[in-house]
Amino acid sequence: MNQFRYVCPKTIEEALKILKEERVNACIAAGCSNLLPKIRDKKLNPKLLVDITNIGELKGISPKKGKICLGPLTTIAELVNSKLLFKEYPILHQAAEQFADPVVRNNATIGGNLVTASPAADMAVPLLTLDALIKIESIRQQREVRLKDFFLGPGRTVLREDEMITEIEFERSNINKNGCYIKLGLRKAMAIAVASIVINLEVKENKIVQVRIAMASVAPTPIRLTATEEFLQDQEVNDELLEKAINKVREEVNPISDIRASDEYRRYVSGILFKRAFKKLT
Repeated sequence: MNQFRYVCPKTIEEALKILKEERVNACIAAGCSNLLPKIRDKKLNPKLLVDITNIGELKGISPKKGKICLGPLTTIAELVNSKLLFKEYPILHQAAEQFADPVVRNNATIGGNLVTASPAADMAVPLLTLDALIKIESIRQQREVRLKDFFLGPGRTVLREDEMITEIEFERSNINKNGCYIKLGLRKAMAIAVASIVINLEVKENKIVQVRIAMASVAPTPIRLTATEEFLQDQEVNDELLEKAINKVREEVNPISDIRASDEYRRYVSGILFKRAFKKLT
């Protein structure tokens, strides 16, 4: 294991001051389910670990004026156990339930899953369909970024060296109550997704009023399928529409081949997952 210094700030301001001073030498630590394996495998070599787990301001699930706010230190287990999310945001609850195993869920955080910026990030997919807003702070400034603009590539986000996520926010809406999450892995637990999908759908009188679709493991980052969404908007639900939408999904994804699956398989199965999720909701 590499040698590093360790600090444990108690407030956001204290943490941001440390990040400003240390910059590239510092690395934020929370659940550490991804961080410590990377340090062990020498994929990451921080000089200073900034443990933010004692900053209470970064924890919790809070309803605020028609919105839900998640602290980035909220654990995946807390998402699973939230009655509010179970009732109003089923896709967030479903994704959390299928995240790794109970031991990892007790430690892994929602913010950590996002900043890792894996193309297969489980929690990014439902948050994309919720059109989540990421609040980011440094000593210099505060700024807000939509999650769809947060990822730059595998392992890369818009976060600068002296910044950290301080809140994740999304609106309360009827479309969020009718959603479906499906994850395809090589086994039933502790699996990185071969492909995963979320669809949030609002249908009235057999006509699509609102639709949001997101996928992971089918592009360099988790993505919203905006072209497919636009195609489906205001359309009447029928078998012909579904088959055309499947083709749209396969055109919009941009998968790679790796040890889990070929790009051809991922493109094919993207349409299958879309079909299964869409049929569950209509």
